[in-house]
Amino acid sequence: MHASTKSTGSQLRSALTQAFEEADKLLGSGDSPPLDVVVWLSAHIAAFERAVYPAIRRALPDAGELIAVDRGAAARLAKALRIMERRHSGDVLASGLSSDRLAERIADLVRIQKTEQGLIISRLEQALDGPAASALVDAYAAALSHAPTRPHPHLSRGGLMFRLDAIRDKILDTMDGRHVPVPRLSRERITPGRWGNYLLGQQHDNSDNTD
Repeated sequence: MHASTKSTGSQLRSALTQAFEEADKLLGSGDSPPLDVVVWLSAHIAAFERAVYPAIRRALPDAGELIAVDRGAAARLAKALRIMERRHSGDVLASGLSSDRLAERIADLVRIQKTEQGLIISRLEQALDGPAASALVDAYAAALSHAPTRPHPHLSRGGLMFRLDAIRDKILDTMDGRHVPVPRLSRERITPGRWGNYLLGQQHDNSDNTD
């Protein structure tokens, strides 16, 4: 690889492993909010399927096998995250579960999937040129910024379900006042014009009126 290609490859690896690094830090800290782990990993699972699976299919000849292995690991991790979410969200049926044992289980599953996805990332680094790798970084970042924030172990996280789950989770996060540590894209505030103010029932400055 040329230097520029190596740099792009390292950016790809950094972007696609950020959620695991954040989860490792949170799991290693005794006073971190457990639900932050759930948010980071749930969003990553969904964003990886939405943005990276298509790239795997386009670039790698054994895409089907790679995706099947990753999807299985993601499903096991999502199930454990769902249990952790229930344990720390007031679910009476899960209240007796050991928080420490759940954290250890999730840490083990994170290590497994981090290893599996590390192999995929290495293959993508070899197969993608600089522009394609940069495009994948952007696609993953965009998917992560809109991804569902709660585990959905029994559903595909691509296509329409990605959007529906993200909307549902955003509503629930707002209702529960849940902290969402995953970076979100900032939206530029749109100032409504005269007709926008009219439809919103707001007063507007009439200084631009002519007599």
